[in-house]
Amino acid sequence: MKIKIEEMVRATEDDQVELEGKVFRANDPNEGEYGWSQFIVVKDDTAEQACWLKLDGEEDKVSKGSTISLKGKVGKEYTDKRGKKARSVNNCEFSVKSSDTKDIQETETTNGTKDNYWEKKFKYEVQRDPKVQLAIARQCAIKAVTELAVSASKILPLKTEKDYFAFADKIVSYIYKDIDLMSDVSVALLGGETKEETKEERTKKAEGIVGETRFRPASTLQLNKIFGYRDEKGWHKGMIESRYIEKEEIREIGDPKKLSVEEASKWLGFWWGDISDPEDIGARKQREIDNPRDENGKPVGALIKGDKTSLAKDILIDEVNALRRENYLVDDEKFEKEMGYNPKLENLTEKELTKLKEILEHYNPL
Repeated sequence: MKIKIEEMVRATEDDQVELEGKVFRANDPNEGEYGWSQFIVVKDDTAEQACWLKLDGEEDKVSKGSTISLKGKVGKEYTDKRGKKARSVNNCEFSVKSSDTKDIQETETTNGTKDNYWEKKFKYEVQRDPKVQLAIARQCAIKAVTELAVSASKILPLKTEKDYFAFADKIVSYIYKDIDLMSDVSVALLGGETKEETKEERTKKAEGIVGETRFRPASTLQLNKIFGYRDEKGWHKGMIESRYIEKEEIREIGDPKKLSVEEASKWLGFWWGDISDPEDIGARKQREIDNPRDENGKPVGALIKGDKTSLAKDILIDEVNALRRENYLVDDEKFEKEMGYNPKLENLTEKELTKLKEILEHYNPL
């Protein structure tokens, strides 16, 4: 069924829903046990919704700002990083309608990149390793001139070798335009005398000018706490092995090699709570309170794997609920009147549920 995002509250687990909106957030794709997938957040004029897209490959990823239409299955309810109840739409098939990024509600600079990242990155690299960056700029310029000369010879006539390289130098100058970092570097590259600096000194100087731009991987201690580790005492479970964590959260954490120190800190703070805030007990402790277990580690008041009918009954209830939705018998009063069974399915026996399932499979509302 096609709905607005605010109407997701009406959907139940495993319902098929269709949504349309603009991609407000788009993570990098992950390759897991069941193939490639990508976590996105879609926004329409009513609300936002987390979704997992099914991809054929990494190249099929969706960009932030794209208008997208998708169809997927409503997942199990979980608690997000902010402690709120949420559900994602999983295994989504999708089609991208447009890739306009103008309406994304995030702070962007005039050159279209968040927080001016690429300009800062370029300045950083120029200061850190100027000769390499100049070589790259020249290679790009020569390639551009060659393509222009071949495709637009009437517009850009290059009669001599001197014209060819002069235009390439002009492109290089444009690349470095408005970057107020080149005084000392230019002297060195043009053969003048300047103080020789080590790569470490240039790196420190670059960080002082534009700030830290490099990816900083999560520390060993952070990775141990999130993914677990082994020592002489054996295996120590990490956060992702907890019985209280959701599959969607594990997928969002992703590859340990791609996890930054900042992201790791956020996840650990979410899971264990903020040390500086005594009232923040963290998601793990809260879920432990919400889902109590007895001294043997079994959930209190829940169907337990191993009981004679628990697993079969649990499956039967899911199947009967699906048939109720299919036959428009979701309303308890209507269901009891039509079927003659208690709508509180957990109160029925396995035998009664089996019989009810057979009736519903052949039910034909007139």
